[in-house]
Amino acid sequence: MWKTMLECHHAQYITISLAYHSRSTTGTPQGNTRRQIMAQLQQEVECFGLSFANWVNSHASYVEALNGWLQNGFLQPQERSKNRRPFSPRRLLAPPIFVLCRDWSAGIKGLPSEELNNAIKTLLSDLHLLMEQQEEKLHKEDEVDVNNGESAGKENDRDDDVASNLYCIHASLTKVLDRLNKFSEASLKMYEDIRQKTEAARVAYLNCRPLRC
Repeated sequence: MWKTMLECHHAQYITISLAYHSRSTTGTPQGNTRRQIMAQLQQEVECFGLSFANWVNSHASYVEALNGWLQNGFLQPQERSKNRRPFSPRRLLAPPIFVLCRDWSAGIKGLPSEELNNAIKTLLSDLHLLMEQQEEKLHKEDEVDVNNGESAGKENDRDDDVASNLYCIHASLTKVLDRLNKFSEASLKMYEDIRQKTEAARVAYLNCRPLRC
């Protein structure tokens, strides 16, 4: 699962990075069409940001609750005293599930989810700002009557604005996909690390030989 996700997000990052070199404002939608596209993009990014944050929080809460439940069921009240050494499933040679849940809980907290959340917020902020600027510009253009020469000048200015706006969106979107790619890399590394340590704990538990912490 994690390997497939990494491959997918890496391909997305490469695609958006290469898109910069083939960018063109020719045929770029204008007016209401462009406004609708921007609004839909903003909605999709908002949905993605909320879904990702909810998934990370739910994942972390579930594993933390499971880890706490296991420890509470394994340790006696006096063993949970603050004066005692922290619980170590490896030192006590507990069943492998204890090692799995403890490492899983710690691993989730170390994932770079906040960096991705911040990148998504930046992209949303840029989209919102560009939509406001577009609305303001369209409103001003509707209020002014221009002749043919002025229209040509306006058209050139509009092309420059479109190119600038596309560059801004591209930069923010590239940052999001870069952070998503890094999050996937860290998740895959966490999974592989937990899998290896859990297997080592299983072997040690079966052989009744404690492992070093």
